[in-house]
Amino acid sequence: MITGMLLRFAMALALPIGLLHAQPSAAQLDKLYSQMDDAMGVRSGAIIGDIGTGFAIGHSLRIAEKLEPGGKLFCVDVKQSVISKIKDQADARHITNVEAVLGADDDPKLPPLTFDAILVSNTYHEFTQPSAMLKHLCEALKPGGTLVVVENCSIAHRSDSRPEQTKRHDIAPDILERELSAASLVVKERIDPILVESADRFRYLFKAEKSK
Repeated sequence: MITGMLLRFAMALALPIGLLHAQPSAAQLDKLYSQMDDAMGVRSGAIIGDIGTGFAIGHSLRIAEKLEPGGKLFCVDVKQSVISKIKDQADARHITNVEAVLGADDDPKLPPLTFDAILVSNTYHEFTQPSAMLKHLCEALKPGGTLVVVENCSIAHRSDSRPEQTKRHDIAPDILERELSAASLVVKERIDPILVESADRFRYLFKAEKSK
């Protein structure tokens, strides 16, 4: 009897937590992707980099299709298994303007002065060497090119140290802006929040350019 009561009590506590971390709706994701596309200037003929593509490849392939005709998407990841999956899924959907690039922890291995925009979505907090990565990303941008960073933040923990935040896959906007500024990047646009995921957690977007 006591065990059953404890189980029901635990389930009652877990339900609100689960609701707080519910997945975004299709409409919310559509709006998020539209705002990201606008920030990057997604259009036919554009050259765009996607840093830390990961296994959720559908969003990246959606971008690639919008770059046709004449544009190209470079998908960068540090895992060979992800690179193989990107190639397989692009081939399966007959998308020919995607190049999968095996990057390193300190270098995305992108060609210099090539990109109209580079996206770092839900990945910046994973950078183990952010200064080196930002240096290479700046070098890869064309003059006037933009770096778009989408990240997560916990309201309750936004004053915690950087290492404590990144353990939770978060990074507060003020920390990100300081690091972009140190890399000679100027934030030109903020959408904060761009998506509210729970009472405590939200995503935000920074659009930055190299300082002149």
